[in-house]
Amino acid sequence: MLHDVSGDYLYEQVGYSLGKQVSSDWYHEGLDVLPFTGVPTRDAAMTAGLVVAITALLFRILSNRRLPLRLPNQLDILVLLKILCGHVYVVGSIILLVYAEEPHRLIFHSAGIVTAIAFTGASISEHYYSTAPSTLTCIFAIFGTTLYGSLFFVPHKMGIPSVYLFADAAVALSLFALVFLESKNKRRWLIPTDPPPAYESTLAFLVKPFFPHIIPILYTGYRRRITLPELHDIPLHLRSDPATEQLLAALATEDKTSTWYLAKSTFKAFRGNFLSPIFPRLLVLAGTFVQVALVEQLILYVTDKSIPKERGTLLIAVYFVVYVTLAIANYSHSEKVNAFIVLYRSALTGCLYAKTLRLTSMAAREIGQGAATTYMSVDVEKATSGFQTMQELWAAVATIIIACTMLWYKAGLVMFAPLLFIVTLIASTIVTWGSAQKRWLAAMDIRIQLFTSVLGQLLPIKLGAYEDALSAKITALRMRETAAYRSFLYYINSASTLSNIGPSASFLVTLAAYTVMRANGWGNLEPLDVSRIFTLFTIVSLLNAPLNMIGQSLPSLFASFASLGRIQRFLQLPEKAVEADTAEEVEGDMDGTSRLDTGFKQSSVVEVSLDKCTFAWDDKTPVLRDITLELAPRELHMVVGSVASGKSSLLMSILQETILVGGSMTVKAQKAYRACDTNTVHLSRNHSGQLRRGVSFAVDVLTLKLAVDILLDSAYDEVFYGQVINACGLRQDIDALPRRDMTKLGDKGTTLSGGQRQRLAIARAVYARADLVLLDDVFSALDGETEAHVFASLFGQEGLLKGKTTVLVTHGVHHLPSADKVIVMDAGMISHFGSFEEVRDAGATFALATSETDAGSGGLAVKAGATAVFSDNNDEDEEQQWVVEQSSRMGAYAFYIKCTGVIRAYGMFLLIAIWSGSAVLANAYLSILASTSRNHFGLWVAGYGALVAVDLSLLAVTLICFAYIISTFTATHIHTAELAGVMRSPISWITKTPIGKILNRFSQDLRVSDEEFPYAFLNFAANIISMSSTFLFITLATPLVAVALPFLAVFGTYFLRFYLATSKQFRRLEAESKSPLYTLFGSTVSGLVTVRAFGAQDFFRSQNAAFVNESQGALHHRVGGQLFLRVFLLWFQAIIGWSVALLAVRMRNTTAAAFLGLALARLVTMGASLAHLLNSFASMENGSISIDRIEEFAKLPTEEKITVVNDPPNWPSAGSLTFSNFSMKYRDDLPLALKNLSFDVPGGLKIGICGRTGSGKSSTVLALFRGIDQQLVNGKISIDGVDISTVSLKHLRESMSIVTQDPFLWHGSIRENLDVTNACTDSEIWETLKLVEMYDAISTLHDKLDHLIVDEESFSKGQRQLLCLARALLRKKKIIVLDESTSSMDHLTDEKIRHVVDTQMGGLTVLTIAHRISTIVNYNKILVLDSGSIVEFDDPQVLLSNPDSRFARLAATQGIYHPDTVPTGAAVKELGDGMAMVVTEDLIEV
Repeated sequence: MLHDVSGDYLYEQVGYSLGKQVSSDWYHEGLDVLPFTGVPTRDAAMTAGLVVAITALLFRILSNRRLPLRLPNQLDILVLLKILCGHVYVVGSIILLVYAEEPHRLIFHSAGIVTAIAFTGASISEHYYSTAPSTLTCIFAIFGTTLYGSLFFVPHKMGIPSVYLFADAAVALSLFALVFLESKNKRRWLIPTDPPPAYESTLAFLVKPFFPHIIPILYTGYRRRITLPELHDIPLHLRSDPATEQLLAALATEDKTSTWYLAKSTFKAFRGNFLSPIFPRLLVLAGTFVQVALVEQLILYVTDKSIPKERGTLLIAVYFVVYVTLAIANYSHSEKVNAFIVLYRSALTGCLYAKTLRLTSMAAREIGQGAATTYMSVDVEKATSGFQTMQELWAAVATIIIACTMLWYKAGLVMFAPLLFIVTLIASTIVTWGSAQKRWLAAMDIRIQLFTSVLGQLLPIKLGAYEDALSAKITALRMRETAAYRSFLYYINSASTLSNIGPSASFLVTLAAYTVMRANGWGNLEPLDVSRIFTLFTIVSLLNAPLNMIGQSLPSLFASFASLGRIQRFLQLPEKAVEADTAEEVEGDMDGTSRLDTGFKQSSVVEVSLDKCTFAWDDKTPVLRDITLELAPRELHMVVGSVASGKSSLLMSILQETILVGGSMTVKAQKAYRACDTNTVHLSRNHSGQLRRGVSFAVDVLTLKLAVDILLDSAYDEVFYGQVINACGLRQDIDALPRRDMTKLGDKGTTLSGGQRQRLAIARAVYARADLVLLDDVFSALDGETEAHVFASLFGQEGLLKGKTTVLVTHGVHHLPSADKVIVMDAGMISHFGSFEEVRDAGATFALATSETDAGSGGLAVKAGATAVFSDNNDEDEEQQWVVEQSSRMGAYAFYIKCTGVIRAYGMFLLIAIWSGSAVLANAYLSILASTSRNHFGLWVAGYGALVAVDLSLLAVTLICFAYIISTFTATHIHTAELAGVMRSPISWITKTPIGKILNRFSQDLRVSDEEFPYAFLNFAANIISMSSTFLFITLATPLVAVALPFLAVFGTYFLRFYLATSKQFRRLEAESKSPLYTLFGSTVSGLVTVRAFGAQDFFRSQNAAFVNESQGALHHRVGGQLFLRVFLLWFQAIIGWSVALLAVRMRNTTAAAFLGLALARLVTMGASLAHLLNSFASMENGSISIDRIEEFAKLPTEEKITVVNDPPNWPSAGSLTFSNFSMKYRDDLPLALKNLSFDVPGGLKIGICGRTGSGKSSTVLALFRGIDQQLVNGKISIDGVDISTVSLKHLRESMSIVTQDPFLWHGSIRENLDVTNACTDSEIWETLKLVEMYDAISTLHDKLDHLIVDEESFSKGQRQLLCLARALLRKKKIIVLDESTSSMDHLTDEKIRHVVDTQMGGLTVLTIAHRISTIVNYNKILVLDSGSIVEFDDPQVLLSNPDSRFARLAATQGIYHPDTVPTGAAVKELGDGMAMVVTEDLIEV
């Protein structure tokens, strides 16, 4: 009879080792045979395992038949080897069946044959149908190798036939070979796909823990700087589109009003990824608690010399297996958790952006750019990290339950003592800190909203010298934020105190309960010897990590839930209604008109009809009432009206961006264009089925390259593109750019002048070739010549928009006769509609067009392009260049200590050291307690209790002081330093730095400096002392280990340097990759109407996906690097633990049991402690990158360069102004922007400055405010005889007022915007509002002067400009600069403003840049510039009297002449001061 002795031998050894009462005889008598079957239990279990394997293998074969082939259906060397080994496996299994003699062995080997056949089939199937090597077949190969190979480890094999042994060996060896074959990479045989699978996705699960996909990039980063493109190779399912589509599909099927709307959708979309970490985590728990038994048995082996030495050898082997299993299981668990974090971040980011594109205009305005960026920069990060916290939390609870169960078996009812204590601790940590966190996040939102609005207007703010006042407001909000954060930290620290003291206190409770119960004879408890004490200590020590996890994770988990709730509320915001597909497809050739070469086809279906419609933004206050309008197809409609009359709201309503409260409307349009190389018509639809409508707003320029901003997702037509560029007068501007039309634009086009932005917006609308074109005041920033050229090119006889249905809001009275229809708006209603003649005959009076553009403003209309555009020579972001730094950033630590305060910082170091030392002292005391006699044992326990109480007190004091110092001093000082750096930075830096980059520093990096970095340092400092004590106890237990420790320390140091060199780059690249993401997100929120109007949602969604994928690559590699570090530490723990076990077994006679017990108990948690130590160090080093980035902003070069300051008091008194041979350039290698300007302006005069776009007007203003580096300046500018280069910037800019072309208002009340320094009374403010015609608009508001200006759309553009003018008047300065300040106002309002200038600015020096000649025609002098030089400087009457003068020619384009030069027969309208405007006969009455 063949008897399988291998199982008997192994069970006897393990049974002896794991329980002294278990014996081989008991095994044979109790477990050898299943009842009623006669089948050995061992064979039954193995047979059942084979049946499970057969089922899984067959299921996989059937499942693969539904999948596409991944490899060509042909033989390759790898599959041939698999077939060969499979045949050996099958033949060997048959031989084993033939030579099996016992009936129950026949069943087992029969199942083995079926398994072999199924395995071979599955191996071949997986080879062709899976991208990566099969995990299932690889695991089975390992299982089979162990099963069949165990026969060769039995001590005797007599009685077993040699053929059976050979067959068993053949099966084992074939399966062993299949382990390697099933782990072989198949990448070179894969069928090519686009995109190809990531290298990581083609690796076997046994290969991944050796990190072949991470080590090369780590080595590269160790040697040189790495770049974002090198990190693009990530698994395809982690990219933006697949993840976003999954979550969007789940969100679409869930109840949107549900409290758990987002959570349920997440689980539905990613349930497999969500649950996948559970099984490997259970393996980790099992391996962890096996160590408890190993600790007990190893101490027994050392103390009981009667145990055979063979048992020690087995203990060493079991230790090795346990540590290897722990390493692999920990890797598998962490990999799956990291994969979900990366996946979910991708999905959330994509869903947030997709939701943004569907928001109602009102919802987008209420959110604002700053708050929207917070969702992506803070909430997404917190929500994704919550998954890892959740996984650790359930594992912590399971650990506590298992540990308490083991305590029950070791100490009976004593188990309830630590259990009740632990439950009390957990209950104490679950406090109501949710409200504190909400207050903190709300305060953060308010700060970011104000800061974002300030960033968008930073250039005019600096020129107006408002930096200090606004910095004080932002700092005050930061103080409120840190106060709320401090309250939140106190809650967290109370929980952390209880959780950190839990292990020591719970073991104290255990000892006390055990002592009391045994003294009273309760429970028949055994005496406390060394083995039992350290077994109990090991079990209770296992509670350390979970208790800490519960205390530290609950706050972060609640924070994650809070962020998830905020994201859910964002996803539940109202959406714009999806439009029905009402357009019909049209096919055919282009007609034979003269516009054939433009690519246009005459529109056949355009219908815009509104019948008694009332529109509102928020279902409450109507903005348009009783609108009845029908646009005439293929005709030009011009809309005019006074400020806030509803012109832009009319355009918004046509775009269905407002809410239709009453009435009915129909909007139909189809878009057709001809490609340049074919005569067929291509129809383009957006996602809703409605065809695109080109809409252009004056300042809606997106943060893209110039050509991309024009094309969006339209096909490139070289001929038509050139025609559009020429028609919009952009050719000269593009030729001047360093990269021509590939030049990157700044946020909202801040690298362009106002006129350039408008013409770029026009070009985008024209190139869209839409049938319905809406233009909102697109000529207001253009000079007369350029305006005439663009208008003729668009609407002339051969104009690109001739014959297109067009709606144009305009202020140009001279354009009205060109309109087919005129729409007159008044107080939200259409007062007149019809042809120009019909409207005129009806008695309409024209307040000629304002622009109340609701789509946002740009920056100051200075020639920012010259400052920033030319800096685009270096296409690589500066931030990327910082990655080259490799060494530990001691400067960042010094900066952090400086912000904290040196004394406070070193005081905290000392306090942390004292607290950590008290914990080490308590452990040392425990080893003495274990080896002491049993006399007075209660007193020893009381002494341990006293040490625990001291530890608790020191910990509480440390955490309270830490929270107070971090929140009160460090957080405040860091923000103040960073804010001051940005506010005093040069204008050139402001214009070229994306807002998203700055926001990233003030949100993401500031969050790291507030939260992650300080607590990483705290954990590192505490853990370094704790780990030192662990190695001390190991050395005392096994002194020979001390020999290896220095070598291990050196190796660990070099390894850490190798890891950190690239880890810091991963962190920096991740932060860098988020900046364009935030910029695009914020720009989309502010320019949402434009994006939707062009139907460019898919284009911008693809842009967002590209940015997300870049960011995903950096994140995926960063967490992959952290996993690499964690697995290395697990192997380090395995080496140390196995070495201690080996030395303890081999030197059992000289090993101190008490120190061994303490060392082994600490070894059980050493892996987690080491990981915590080095992870906290890595987090601290990575956090130092954020500190360094903040320091970079704090140490930006200052704009103020002069050291000797001459700030005369009460200056200027007269306001005289002198330019003396003044020249300037924007960079050393660029030509002069201003050339030898010399002119003198006596105080109190009004000077008009004009010239075509790019002539140097705004550069002159910038020079006056010293916005250019003085090293790039020649000549002198004097005010009241004082050289402005000797005056401090603050004093200079405070001495003047400026009203820019684009009005700037920030997030604050009306009072705060008008009276920035709180220097005026309310009565003064109200009087000034009357002067600028804004009294009625403000007085009707509920909060009046306290009304909050949420964003730039709170008022129409004209109203915002009036508010800015009121601010300038309240400032009461001798010099006022008006930079196209009336370009967005109707002529009646313009006349009122001129009246204000004439009556309220008497005695003041006024410099006005104007394209509207009527604005400056009555000024004292006119300065005409061209190409940076003075062409003319004289009285306007003198200039106009000369028809050949440049000013006269400019004025003539707007119909303004000197009376002596009026064309013969022309009708005129007197303008006063001897001037006349020539108009058509029809316009005289107007």
